[in-house]
Amino acid sequence: MLDTSEACQDLVDHVAPPSYFFELRHLHNDDFLRQYNINLARQVTMGSQLRLRFEQEAKLLRKSVAQVSGEEKLKAAFEEFKRYEDSRVEQRCAKMDARLDALNIDFDEELYPHMLTAIAGRRWVIGRGVYLAVMKCGESIELRQAFADVVSAGIAKGMSEGLRHGVEHGHAQLSLESIEAYDLEAEAKYVAALQALKDLKYPLVNQLEGLKDAPMDVHDPMNPWAYKEEILLANAIAANISRTEKKKVPHSMPYSWGRLRAPRTV
Repeated sequence: MLDTSEACQDLVDHVAPPSYFFELRHLHNDDFLRQYNINLARQVTMGSQLRLRFEQEAKLLRKSVAQVSGEEKLKAAFEEFKRYEDSRVEQRCAKMDARLDALNIDFDEELYPHMLTAIAGRRWVIGRGVYLAVMKCGESIELRQAFADVVSAGIAKGMSEGLRHGVEHGHAQLSLESIEAYDLEAEAKYVAALQALKDLKYPLVNQLEGLKDAPMDVHDPMNPWAYKEEILLANAIAANISRTEKKKVPHSMPYSWGRLRAPRTV
């Protein structure tokens, strides 16, 4: 800025105070030139300092402008990345919605009928097994004998109680000991028979209790969806398939993200 004489003169005219030029008028030529050169050198130095300071401030300004520009670029890049991530999330949500819809359709059309068939088969096997176990226990000789002992002891107890009441409230002069049909131990025998029936062991029941946690194999290894008693299960399977048709949900129903259908109760 102070490379030309006109710029230096303009700086001197504007920076120098008025008293400076008044003092110069009363100086001799040599003193005047010397003083003028000294003051001019000072002004040039001051101008150089000002120019250096200006350059430094300009450099700081450019640095600040570059920093602000970099922050703006970073912000724009972040916004672009955010839009990209939002788009990816939306695409993934759409894909998962489509997969859930497909799983829902597969469950309604494929898995649910087979599940009902399996449940019906297992219920039938359990019910049939319990029925056979009860029938088998009923055919047990030990059970029949224990039950017969209870009935006999109960009849004897009832007869003895009847005789006792008859003697106590009758007009005959008889004692219970003189009556041959009266059993003094009828009550004790009846209680003992009941306890024997209660303590009777059923090997079949014990065997079933030992197998309560064992897996049930009711499937045909050649056909996983067919049961060994398929003919006897035909009515139950048909009924469950009919229930499946009534419970089906239309496939056109929207399937909201993040929500799953509540499990069915069979």
